[in-house]
Amino acid sequence: MSHPSYRSVAGLCLIAVAAVLPACNALRGAPEANAQTVEIDGASYRVEELTASTWTAVGPASAPEGPQKTASLRKAIEKASNCKVTDSSYTGRNGALAAQVDCGGTLKN
Repeated sequence: MSHPSYRSVAGLCLIAVAAVLPACNALRGAPEANAQTVEIDGASYRVEELTASTWTAVGPASAPEGPQKTASLRKAIEKASNCKVTDSSYTGRNGALAAQVDCGGTLKN
C-alpha cells in the first residue's frame, strides 16, 4: 500500500487554504448587522449581539492582556446590551470575549 508523501499532502493543504482565505477575508470585511462600537475609558470596542442573550466584544489590539482587558470587554458588552454579563469566556488568540447576559428576566429580542 502506498502512502502519499508529506510534500504532496502539504501541497494539497496549501491549495485548500489558498482557496478558502479569500472567502474568509471577504466575509470578515463585510460589516456585521448587529455590530456597534462603544467607548470605554477612551478606547473603542466592537460589540456584536449574536443571540438575544449572547454577545461578543473585541477591544483595541494595543490593549495589554490581563484582567483589566477582560473587565473592559465586559463593560463594553454591558454598555451595548443594557444587560448584566453573567458568564463570559475570553479567547486570547483573537482577543474576543463571548458573554451571556441577563436582562432582568426579559430578553431583548
